[in-house]
Amino acid sequence: MQILPISTQVAPSNVGEIAERRLRESPYFFLRSLRCQFDRGILTVRGPVPLGQLKQFAESIVSRVDGVVEVINRIEVVDPVRGSLSAPAARNAG
Repeated sequence: MQILPISTQVAPSNVGEIAERRLRESPYFFLRSLRCQFDRGILTVRGPVPLGQLKQFAESIVSRVDGVVEVINRIEVVDPVRGSLSAPAARNAG
């Protein structure tokens, strides 16, 4: 009988799913709808949140997932009433 070592490495195809699960398990409601895409060590996080601080919390949570070398934070801070906060020119136009 051959004994195989237990691996703590996560299969690359599961890293994005694990990151999303961690966000869903977060006590911060608005992080639960964020989406993650993983490719060769780089995890990209996308979706809207109402506060800049939540954007940073999300990055902190997913950066601790095994296999993640770099996080690309594409989370958009959006005012639920007025829309995107990252596009002040568009909001002030007209």
